[in-house]
Amino acid sequence: MEKTEKDLPNLSGLSLLIVDDDPAIVRSLKRVLTGLGADVTGVSSIREARLSLAELLPDAVLADLQLKDGTGLDLLPDYLSQNPDGGFYMITGHGSVGNAVEALRQGARDYFEKPVDPLLLAKRLVTDFTGKQSVRRSSDLLSPYLTFCDPVMNEALMDVVRFASSQEPVLIQGETGTGKELVARALHGLGPRAEAPFVAVNCGAIPETMLEAELFGYEKGAFTGASRQHKGRFEQAHEGTLFLDEIGEMPPSAQVSLLRVLEEGMIHRIGSERGIPIDVRVVAATHRPLEERVEDGLFRQDLLYRLNVLLVQLPPLRERPRDIALLAQHFLANSLRDVGWEGSAPTITSEALTLLENYSWPGNVRELRNIMARLAVRLPEGLQEIKPNLLSPLLTTKNNNVTSCNGGVFIPKDTTLADAEWLLIDNALKESGYNRSKAAKLLGIGERTLRRKLNES
Repeated sequence: MEKTEKDLPNLSGLSLLIVDDDPAIVRSLKRVLTGLGADVTGVSSIREARLSLAELLPDAVLADLQLKDGTGLDLLPDYLSQNPDGGFYMITGHGSVGNAVEALRQGARDYFEKPVDPLLLAKRLVTDFTGKQSVRRSSDLLSPYLTFCDPVMNEALMDVVRFASSQEPVLIQGETGTGKELVARALHGLGPRAEAPFVAVNCGAIPETMLEAELFGYEKGAFTGASRQHKGRFEQAHEGTLFLDEIGEMPPSAQVSLLRVLEEGMIHRIGSERGIPIDVRVVAATHRPLEERVEDGLFRQDLLYRLNVLLVQLPPLRERPRDIALLAQHFLANSLRDVGWEGSAPTITSEALTLLENYSWPGNVRELRNIMARLAVRLPEGLQEIKPNLLSPLLTTKNNNVTSCNGGVFIPKDTTLADAEWLLIDNALKESGYNRSKAAKLLGIGERTLRRKLNES
């Protein structure tokens, strides 16, 4: 069906600089994009591009990777230093995708392989720009997924906005409780796969013998207990996003299978020789740098390279102190609503906020959320202010009136059994260098029991 005028992207008011030494490419793109309303300037060299940037400072730049007097990457820092909110896009040949990915790391928003489809480019520009207004701040785009205001967090999450439209794998690194799954959901929700499934898998919570069956599926009768055909998580996430949490805990056999799927774009259900083509964007997360796992012989280096194409590094809560007050009030309001509190939430006093900001937050945002939930249950009706005396019993610090056990774990006297159990588990994991087998022995439980408890936390 032929597209009507209202179906076509509208680029009215957008200024675009195209840098390519092939006049035919410049002419064809300029003809289509100008017809859609954009103000397009075309040049053929780095030198001409720099002159145009000085005169025009366009909303967006589309630059070929290979030019006669340099590379499009040479323009990237110049342009972003002059227009930090601008959009920089790369044109690349099929054999130069690796260099285009490097451009994404340096701040480019996307890349397009030759021959460039002008309508696909136009749609991307419409997504990133409204008239002459630059793409919204990362805090605006990410607000449905994450709550933050600290510049440290904002800087880290700018990559999320840039990476969302790419199809390359993303690796998210950050301590336990920093919000890695929320970031994965943001990458999915802000990208072109938003209407397709988002499937999450905790690689450390599934028994080693069952992980491949869960990921890739199995046929009826493939093994004892396989009473019916089962579609794995990859098939469930077809055309969407598969989030592999705690990827560092994946056993070696599953790592080999995952690497093959990433390279071939095809899965094999257990018990079947037939390959099934799969279209999935993989987002992986780890609380511990995978390079350390590689050095310990626990993770394949080739798989690391395949997953760590685009990296998002999440700061711990203690390094983003401005977010503590915002998150505390946000979590308190939500928790009070859950327990049927009537009226507005009490205000957290400046003294109480100072107490929270001086705390080390070993459990990060998850710990803050849990503390606010426990606080909400205890508040008397009609309370107007949250003062330090209400918070201090809930914080696991040595300065509070607490009980010590398990070789240095400090547990407040009012701590619930579930929270005390989590503190003991967290300490055992740290003491064992996050070796689950050793942590289970320290706790006096089986490794399977530990996996179950981690999955429930």
